[in-house]
Amino acid sequence: MIDADITPRLSDYSKMSNEKVLFLLNRGTGVSPYSHQFMPEEIDPQILSGFISAITSFMDEASGPEKTHLQTVDSSDASFLLVGGDWIIGVLSVSRETNEARSKLRRVVREFEEQFSSLKNADGFELSMFKGFDRFVMDLFLSDRISERTLILKGWDWPKFCRSFDVPSESIRVNKLLNQAEDKQSVMQVAQSQGLSLDEAISLVSIAFWKNALYLNYVPSDNDILALSEGSSTVLFRKENPLELSPETVRILGALDGRRPLSISLKMLGGQGVERVLLELGSLINRGYLQNISLERRLVLVNECILSQLFQICIQAMGAGKATMSLYAAIKARVETNPWTSRIRLVEGAIGHSVIDVSMTPADLDDLSAALELLTNDLEKELGRVSGKSNAKSMLLSVRKHCRESWRPHIGIAFF
Repeated sequence: MIDADITPRLSDYSKMSNEKVLFLLNRGTGVSPYSHQFMPEEIDPQILSGFISAITSFMDEASGPEKTHLQTVDSSDASFLLVGGDWIIGVLSVSRETNEARSKLRRVVREFEEQFSSLKNADGFELSMFKGFDRFVMDLFLSDRISERTLILKGWDWPKFCRSFDVPSESIRVNKLLNQAEDKQSVMQVAQSQGLSLDEAISLVSIAFWKNALYLNYVPSDNDILALSEGSSTVLFRKENPLELSPETVRILGALDGRRPLSISLKMLGGQGVERVLLELGSLINRGYLQNISLERRLVLVNECILSQLFQICIQAMGAGKATMSLYAAIKARVETNPWTSRIRLVEGAIGHSVIDVSMTPADLDDLSAALELLTNDLEKELGRVSGKSNAKSMLLSVRKHCRESWRPHIGIAFF
């Protein structure tokens, strides 16, 4: 059990989710076929009013490329992230804007338009048809938020929300789990005390949270790759320390680069204060000051690995000088049609990091990934001239497999 002084008080549980409410709106009809509220509290009327005003404004003004351009509308109490699809506008209300939230909203819009294209001009629909889609959205938002370390936080009125389950068997299982679980137990502790596998416990906890039957205090895992959210450094590193963070946590925050798993940064603590640091980091993620890197950024890291390793093979096959010249020639040839190739660096004879900054949107990161893939294919062709096309293709396939396997613990099986 965790020290209660570190975990949130019952009155603070409503702050334990950066995401507040998700809406999908039909651009043509203005109807919302799907929505989800992340917190059980009633939405503040002023927030709802601001939300409706923001959406109306966006729908009236967006045209051409802006229909698919991500926008943010701020109100006094929340930020509204907007993503326009072909006929759906996705809106996510958050306490703090994050690239991770943008990325997930983008995927929700794409998936809905693909699954329910027949509803584009429909006058009505059955809510029951969205059950499978709702599970997709749940998995998308929770798959990297619930681990063995995550703490369950039981509100005093949790039994009320357990009555809203669609499947009776789910209701029975979740009720049993919550009746037997102690407040602020970790998911692993719940699994062990109730004779459940970890996957079973994670599944039930996910469902309970999605139905607003409990809150979650996220605690990051060793494999998580974390980054500061946009604009959060001003608060996190303020000398007055308004969030009352421990010195150890501040050290870890200063070491985060959005590239290395958390376990590497934690080594600098030498085992001192790790539990408190993890809880504080989790609280910062819950409130939007920190984020897990987005799916698009993870793909950039994998493609960096592939290009870097293929470049090393080229050095062995043709020499460092010729390999370097081939890479620079590829960048020069590609930069006019794909300017993102100019963001890829060669450092000390090896592929360095591509330049990533917080202003980059998910679409920008997609373009950077495409640039990495283009250069990889160009190097494969150069390698083929030296080693033969079939050998070059075989070596590239081997490199891709190795990079994907080595990054899998930090990115997730579903990603591939």
